[in-house]
Amino acid sequence: MAGAVEEGSKVAQGVISGLKDQPLSLALIVLNIVFVAFISWLAYTINNRTTQQYKVKDDLVEQLVSKVGASMVDLKSDVRDAATRIQANAALASQVNQTLERIGKTIEDHEHRIRELERTRQPQ
Repeated sequence: MAGAVEEGSKVAQGVISGLKDQPLSLALIVLNIVFVAFISWLAYTINNRTTQQYKVKDDLVEQLVSKVGASMVDLKSDVRDAATRIQANAALASQVNQTLERIGKTIEDHEHRIRELERTRQPQ
């Protein structure tokens, strides 16, 4: 294992001496590292902002759905009440119709009797 460390040390010394001879290569490496770090930070910031925006929108959608759900429950109750009233009104209308028919028949009977009485009272 000592041989591997010595070989790694030789490679590192070679790289450092090469970078000393070419400062432009060192500057490019440092610039690339800074660029990658900046892009990573920018992506992290954008991700946090986007996540926060989605959370706010999800909360708003949840509030809207809960309001709509409550409105739907109220609407269903109103519709049930209206249906019950319609059924009761239909029953009343049927009763009124039957009563009107009986009254109509009674009036016809009375008119028929009156005509018969008038005929029998008239001199022939």
